[in-house]
Amino acid sequence: MSWQERIKYWTVALGVLAVGLLVLTGTPLIHERLLPDLLGIVALAITAELLLIRYPLRPEYSDRGIWLSVSTPIVIAVVLVYGWQFGVWLDALTSFVAGVVTAHLRNVRLQWVAVNTAHSVLSASAVGLVAVPFDVSQAGVLSAAALGAVVLGLFVYMLVNTALVSATVALAEGVRLRWVLAQTTLSLPRDILLMTPISFLAMAALNAYGAVGLLGVLAPYLALRQAFILALRQQELYHQTIRSLGFLVQRAHPYTGGHLQRVSLWARRVAERLGLPPDRCELVYEAALLHDLGKTVLDERILNKPARLTAEEWEEIKKHPQLGAEILRDTPFLAPIIPWIAMHHERPDGAGYPFGLRSEQIPVEARVIAAVDAFDAMIGGEAPNQRRPHRRPLSLDEALTELERGAGTQFDTQVVRVFKEVVQEWREQREAKAGA
Repeated sequence: MSWQERIKYWTVALGVLAVGLLVLTGTPLIHERLLPDLLGIVALAITAELLLIRYPLRPEYSDRGIWLSVSTPIVIAVVLVYGWQFGVWLDALTSFVAGVVTAHLRNVRLQWVAVNTAHSVLSASAVGLVAVPFDVSQAGVLSAAALGAVVLGLFVYMLVNTALVSATVALAEGVRLRWVLAQTTLSLPRDILLMTPISFLAMAALNAYGAVGLLGVLAPYLALRQAFILALRQQELYHQTIRSLGFLVQRAHPYTGGHLQRVSLWARRVAERLGLPPDRCELVYEAALLHDLGKTVLDERILNKPARLTAEEWEEIKKHPQLGAEILRDTPFLAPIIPWIAMHHERPDGAGYPFGLRSEQIPVEARVIAAVDAFDAMIGGEAPNQRRPHRRPLSLDEALTELERGAGTQFDTQVVRVFKEVVQEWREQREAKAGA
């Protein structure tokens, strides 16, 4: 059976099951005359779903963050206050309407809107099954039992939804379900922790004031969203500053353009392989992009000299790490990367510059940049105008041999070992593209 057939049968099965559940829950919902309340809460939930918040994990790196929405907490609260039938229809309408709007704005196929709606219906139904023993109105919305019901409801919803989404992704992309689950379940504890207080507040508001009470929950949510938007704009200015400074270095010296890009990409990959946190890896990328910033204030005649440098000229070149750090020192948001720029020519044996540090005295990020920078300087650029004027470029194997020869003295041994693996992978990918 082809993957197209598998995904087709899977989506049809999801759709049939979801429609069946909606038919099953539709009759009691209309009979209890909850339709006006349903429509009011749906309108608020759709608004919340369309106005997601991206909360940055770290202030210095906003590209990776947590997408925070109150639509799921609202569904959990509705199931506990109004019953599972109400929750199922709420989640179905919210997912479908918000999905159609998003699909129109982002050019997404409506097929995936239907699949996501089916995921929502099945997830909300699962919450309904575990919520049956809980009677929030009798126990009290501020009781420990109510809090336990919220946490259990969120856990079941997120677990079922994650499993369904993972299965769909695995079938659609042709990858192993186990791998997708391993990636998607990592964030479950964090998501549940974030959504628990929102669900609890939504439940209390619905129980006390009905649909109108949700406005009290959404008002601070929207204020929080606006605050994060302003914070993200500040982060965009930060990244724009990094790009502008990198462009300044590239404009100053023709050979640095490709060099800085390669060093930055390789340094980030090595940092990832060494197990540094994602935000730290991105800071390594940015530090590598700016590691030669100090050269922009050095004498052009020395930097572009075609012959070997004299001792005095070499002493001038050796000033560039500190000069780069000094240029950035009055920029607070660049503070984490300044030491790495200042120390990217230090050596484990203490023979480096400008401070003569040894081994663990040198930040691992600076050790990564040192090895990658030296390697790329040895191989030279891919274009003639990117090559150093006074240096014969080495082959990849020759440069790797030089790195290994300097491991433990000039370069960090572990960094060299990991970087060698990165280069081998890069070479294989480049050869595969050339042969395609």
